Amino acid sequence: MTIYQLECFIAVAEELNFSAAAERLFTTQPAITYQINALEKETGLHLFERTTRRTKLTTAGQSFYLDMVQMTSFGRQALKKAQDIQEADRSRLTVGLRQLFDYSTFSSILAEFQHQFPNACVDVVPQDNRRPLEQLRSGQLDIGFFYATEHSRDRDISFTPLFSLGYHVLMNPNSPLADRRALHLADLKGQSVVSSGAFDSFLSACQGPSLEQLAQVGVDCSKISPSFEGALIMIQMGTAMSIVPCLSTAVIPGIVKVPLLDFPPVTVEIAAMRHAPRLEVQSFIEIAKQKYAHPHDPLLMETLI
Repeated sequence: MTIYQLECFIAVAEELNFSAAAERLFTTQPAITYQINALEKETGLHLFERTTRRTKLTTAGQSFYLDMVQMTSFGRQALKKAQDIQEADRSRLTVGLRQLFDYSTFSSILAEFQHQFPNACVDVVPQDNRRPLEQLRSGQLDIGFFYATEHSRDRDISFTPLFSLGYHVLMNPNSPLADRRALHLADLKGQSVVSSGAFDSFLSACQGPSLEQLAQVGVDCSKISPSFEGALIMIQMGTAMSIVPCLSTAVIPGIVKVPLLDFPPVTVEIAAMRHAPRLEVQSFIEIAKQKYAHPHDPLLMETLI
């Protein structure tokens, strides 16, 4: 018993005319007759009373018709549901976002992406700082943002540079170094710089000066915070400083940032898996490239650390 046989049966049952049923299904009357005969033979049911003048359903045919109408309706609903799920899976995009990201520009990227793909669903999730590429490899992320310093090149992952950030020293506004236009690492002698220790932290992803380099110039590295949020509180309290890459226009409430001249800028990259590139992924990356093409864009006034 095939779906097409059932469609032919339902058409004849509703039209009560083989020729009309054939016209409805864009086929011929002999083809309809063949399908009905095959269905009756396969099921052992006598579905229609046929004479030269009329066609009508038998009692068994009426019962079969009511059940088949319901079954085919459920079948169409099941097919539509499965198609919707499949379509949703194809158009769902999961993007990893770093702590204290450039939210304004990121929002404009999302807005443009949604304009191009109005039916797409974008999930924005926190990005793992300890194993930054694993979320891409495992399929947890479609797209991620990375510092070029925190990974080695991977043939399975495509990295696209967006822009570069200089390193800055974050400190309390009352720090004696807060009024300086720029700093060298040696200027931090006697200061405390908070680090992430062995914790999974945003601080470890930045990879500015190493603890050894800081210790060599007399920086106290004994203060540890398991999270960047905790480090920000320590900086705002004036008990420690931190060294991170950020935009020159970045504004962090209650904190002053001073450029650090000893280290070259770090490149921020957007990344995705190379294999089977999806149109949505490639489009999102292209939009990001366009948004970050102009370093003096007013949208870059938010923090990207």
